[in-house]
Amino acid sequence: MERLSTGTSGLDRLLKGGLALREVNLVYGEASTGKTVLAMQSALEASARGFKVFFVDADLSFSVQRLESLDRGEELAENIVVFQPEDFREQSRITESLEVMLSKTPALLIVDSVTGLYRADLEKPGTVFVQNRELNRQLAYLSDLSSRFELTVLLTGQVHSEPSGGSWLIAPVATRTLRHWSYLILRLRPTPRRDVRECLLEKIDGRDVRSARALFRIGETGLEDV
Repeated sequence: MERLSTGTSGLDRLLKGGLALREVNLVYGEASTGKTVLAMQSALEASARGFKVFFVDADLSFSVQRLESLDRGEELAENIVVFQPEDFREQSRITESLEVMLSKTPALLIVDSVTGLYRADLEKPGTVFVQNRELNRQLAYLSDLSSRFELTVLLTGQVHSEPSGGSWLIAPVATRTLRHWSYLILRLRPTPRRDVRECLLEKIDGRDVRSARALFRIGETGLEDV
């Protein structure tokens, strides 16, 4: 399968060349593990290949300055269309408006993070069922778009802790829904070394995998191999 480079060679080797084209890819992890930088690098790689690039900044963490500091950032930043939804309902409206912007030209859609506004709305009384249904519908729609158009989807996800066998398991928010719709899943996490992060491949080509991993650090110009 053809891939889209993440902009970091070690991650690309782990992913058999990069993100899966015309599929839903998920990168999740704790705060400050490099999810947004990885998303930005992927956006620049796609732009360099002539893709249309749409970046849904649901966490309000997108920084033009940070994007331009990455390799070829100043050259390619203006090709990236950024949306900043105020709530989960607006996030849905943005994703549903994409179809009219898609064509035979390859496109990359990034949602950073797909569960940020969803999680915020869950705090409102009586919204759990409605929000879960809406998240599932949103992901089903994106999966359908990727099958009908030259659309690659990259989602970043937040995490939560849950008890498992006497310890605490770190998992994506809305685990079951995200795992169902994602063709590729990559987890980012801290390591004992302050400046080093670890990425673990959990699913690739639609199949669960174990033990495949790579190390990287977050540098001024992006993610770097360790």
